[in-house]
Amino acid sequence: MTAYQNFWDAEIEILLQQLDAPHSLEENIVDTLKNSRRTGIFPNQIINALRIGLSFKEGNQNMAFVASMQSGKSGTIYFLCNYVLPAIGLIKDLESILFVTSMRDTDLYEQNCRVLEREFYDCVIGDLKPSVLKVMKMSDFFNHPNPHKVVNEYDVQLIIRDEDQYGSGMESSFELAFFSELRYRIPDIKLLAVSATPYDILDAQFTGATDVDVIVGVRPPEYYGISEMLADNVIEDIPSGFKPLQVQDVNGEEVYTVHPKTEEYVHHLNSFDCGLGIIRESNTTRAVELRRLLKKQFKQQCMTLLIGSDPACDFSINEGIKEVSDLILKRGQRVVLIIVQALTAGKDLGIIKEKVRFGIEPRDKQLANGAQGITGRFCGYHNNRNFKLMASKPLLEHYAQFEQDWEIFADEDWRNKLFNSNVKSLSTHTKFVETQSEGAFTPVEHIETLSYEQLLSETGRESLSFIDDEAYHRLLDYFEPIFFNVSTKGTRFQQKGVTVRIASGYNQESNRVYRNWNCSLTSDFGNIFFKKNPYQYGVLISNYPINDERNTLGFTGIKIIQSGKKAWRNQVTNVQNNSMYGGAESA
Repeated sequence: MTAYQNFWDAEIEILLQQLDAPHSLEENIVDTLKNSRRTGIFPNQIINALRIGLSFKEGNQNMAFVASMQSGKSGTIYFLCNYVLPAIGLIKDLESILFVTSMRDTDLYEQNCRVLEREFYDCVIGDLKPSVLKVMKMSDFFNHPNPHKVVNEYDVQLIIRDEDQYGSGMESSFELAFFSELRYRIPDIKLLAVSATPYDILDAQFTGATDVDVIVGVRPPEYYGISEMLADNVIEDIPSGFKPLQVQDVNGEEVYTVHPKTEEYVHHLNSFDCGLGIIRESNTTRAVELRRLLKKQFKQQCMTLLIGSDPACDFSINEGIKEVSDLILKRGQRVVLIIVQALTAGKDLGIIKEKVRFGIEPRDKQLANGAQGITGRFCGYHNNRNFKLMASKPLLEHYAQFEQDWEIFADEDWRNKLFNSNVKSLSTHTKFVETQSEGAFTPVEHIETLSYEQLLSETGRESLSFIDDEAYHRLLDYFEPIFFNVSTKGTRFQQKGVTVRIASGYNQESNRVYRNWNCSLTSDFGNIFFKKNPYQYGVLISNYPINDERNTLGFTGIKIIQSGKKAWRNQVTNVQNNSMYGGAESA
């Protein structure tokens, strides 16, 4: 077996033990993975579901599941709700889980209904069972006739909020429905926010406005995302002032022409026997003119279609994707697809990703939509590497750093560089500003450094007297090759009052263990560990061998950091969070 297969097996086994799960769950995991091509559920989704289940079991009220775009979040939720939570007794017969779609997109809603509400197979009883998931549009959740009635009708135990960055404002329907209404009547009801870019809730976690347990999705080796696209150099930065359609004033009259870069990308499409190129335009008027010019210029070489919600478009979004799929996969055509405010989070191009030849994404002012748009739709599990993508490279480079290490979200240098790249906000409600705001500050009271050899000694064990023997041996296991040679981000230490950071859980460029290693008694404990909720101890773990090139510290061992009493201090920040998570009701 590969290192990743070993990791998956070991991680699943450990999580099942931590969950104290019945043997029936293990049987269903084996059956599900044995039939992955049929079930659509793979090891990374199983691990994700078990990690979320553990957070749920630990009693966390607000949880955030952060996973890469098109990496299998729906499958994770499906397995979590129908297999994991019922197996460990957290969802009982006739109880349900509400999945709220935050985006006002009927096609996405119907897609979620098909995927999440379908029956599931229980191999233990050898029969199908109804899904415990109920999918609902945000508007219906808010007006049915009230959220409390919805929860009572379906005996809802957990609310899952898809694409959390959408509609997160203080005046949003979800804020009114959930935080003002439900949390007032049912204080213990739980929330799971799901997104590749949940910046609103992450900012609330960092500032201490809301206590959130963050669960990181596993990134399997076969996944192809923005980080890999950048490494393969398939992304070209948007030229200054670029628009797919140019306009010039000639004798007082507007004259439109196709930008030379747009022509270059269409020529790239036409070098293939068939395929798809996607261009985003800012409004329908410009999109219609671009369609006219491309049809005129490339009439004999490719088709040009316009999709959107305006009557001037050739198709609606959903109908357009189906039409394009038929043209390319069944008729071998080359198609340029112009979109207006379409192909955002949740839209899946499916197997047509294998035939994508180019994408042009001009949006560059907001990190969430700049990454989630056309670029995000090209992410997933496919073998296509021969395509071109024009987008904001600085924006995507910053997203890739977040994708590899979500805690970099709080890094001042990362934020400043984004701001200097003319990215004005992280999401609609988390905007960059130059101001001061209050924040939690937890002083560091004591620091002790132990080498790996000292860890094995009696003195070393005494220094770690605040953890039990099981946790101590688990800590030693982190120094084994089978652990540090695979992706270990998201590993939970499972010791009350203790939080850890493990070097092998981070990439080399932004390894937060090594970056924070030289912390001192003047440092903020919360910044070191990205934890504003109380922890008495934090442990930085440099688990690579000294002679390993990934060990840039030149030291193998741990640093024990003891926290003091949390206080509030005025500190400079460059993010203003106007989302519902920043308000008093969400605390």
